[in-house]
Amino acid sequence: MRVAVASRFGNGLSWWRRLADEGADVRVWIDPPSQKSVGDGLIEKAGAYETLLSWAKEGVLSGEPTLMLFDSISLGQRADAARRWGLPVVGGGAFMDRLEKDRAFGARIAAEAGTRIPPCEEFASIHDALSRCESAPLGPAYFKSDRYIDGDATHGAHDGEEMAQYLRDLIEQHGGHGRCVLQTRIEGVPFSTGRWWNGLAWVGPYEATYENKRLMNDDVGPSTGCALNAIWFYPDEDPYMAQALGWEGLTLPFRRAHAPPGLYDLNAIVDAQGDAWFLEFTSRLGYDSEPTSQRLIPNLSAHLFAVANGAQIEAPYDDLAYAVRLSIPPYPWEYGERSDEGSADGHRIGGADGIWDGNFIAYDVRMRDEALVSAGPEGIVGLTLAVGERLSDLHAEAMAFAKSLSVAGLMYRTDGDRDCAQAAKRLAEAGVEVHPGLLAQPRKQKTEEVA
Repeated sequence: MRVAVASRFGNGLSWWRRLADEGADVRVWIDPPSQKSVGDGLIEKAGAYETLLSWAKEGVLSGEPTLMLFDSISLGQRADAARRWGLPVVGGGAFMDRLEKDRAFGARIAAEAGTRIPPCEEFASIHDALSRCESAPLGPAYFKSDRYIDGDATHGAHDGEEMAQYLRDLIEQHGGHGRCVLQTRIEGVPFSTGRWWNGLAWVGPYEATYENKRLMNDDVGPSTGCALNAIWFYPDEDPYMAQALGWEGLTLPFRRAHAPPGLYDLNAIVDAQGDAWFLEFTSRLGYDSEPTSQRLIPNLSAHLFAVANGAQIEAPYDDLAYAVRLSIPPYPWEYGERSDEGSADGHRIGGADGIWDGNFIAYDVRMRDEALVSAGPEGIVGLTLAVGERLSDLHAEAMAFAKSLSVAGLMYRTDGDRDCAQAAKRLAEAGVEVHPGLLAQPRKQKTEEVA
């Protein structure tokens, strides 16, 4: 089986290596020059996209089972062209790009399905949003941009004055262009629901994701892509969250739009009454949720091949997967180059127990002199991950492994057990089914009697 991977950011190394370890012939093309060293010595590379595409076409023409995997958005036109040629493709497409990058479009798709949408105002530019804040009262709200700004295009403010000041600073730093929205803030727990789409229908169980994006313990610091997460698959065919989001109502607009096969995730806020409010779509592999969830998929290559060809998928494991992001300076800075002073490239990673099948899930790493080192400038090392039944045990295992690593300047949160448990309690009180391992009390430690 051939798997041709086109990656916009180069974060899917654990997926690539697992596919190779399962016996697939894998080749990878990475788009940004700053990330092209990711996976060196660990996976076969294609120097140009055209080379990757030709290799995939050769596989189809020779009768070899072949698929292309686009593990991120912004490569939609290339993905659609590959499909038109006749290649089985998972992920990527103009619809996926628009669903995630055009927030207003995504909200309209969700509203058509019957999902609750927080009151929201659309603007053609950040300048227009600033004018709105300065001209009329504004309550607690979030600013969301279609642009990629500082890794997280969402910012919350208590009132219009606070929001206006943020937007002025944003314009000063990044300019005022780009479509954006101001959305009324809903108090609750951020919670995501996902499911695989095979091009015609939803397949497999629903996936539940709780993640916290804040860099430091107790939610101090900036929002990142993800700092910690807990993942599980619902055992019920129609869980509460699917009903609350009107998930089945997505089928018609997805078919009408010829939505490409892939994973679609709907991010929401669940309030105290159990109502789910739409935030945005993630129409791609989510990081860190999918590197975490892949450990619950029995055979990743068979899974992707079934999705690409409109088939059903094998049931995932019913365990809980838990992961915490590992990083080094200058993370979370995202605008560096490998040649920059202070770049994270080339730092030794001692103690890793694999790329995808142990406690270590690799992100931006490569081989150098038979040792793992960091690759790229940003400093995203990977995840410390554990899979099992009880959150407290998984957290202890993940933290023990993180502490065993020898990586200069290694950073990670240490309060993920408390954070996930608190969120799970609030979700359960609102009527949402959560994995029982999130609510289980920590095991009592045995103590020796003192004579």
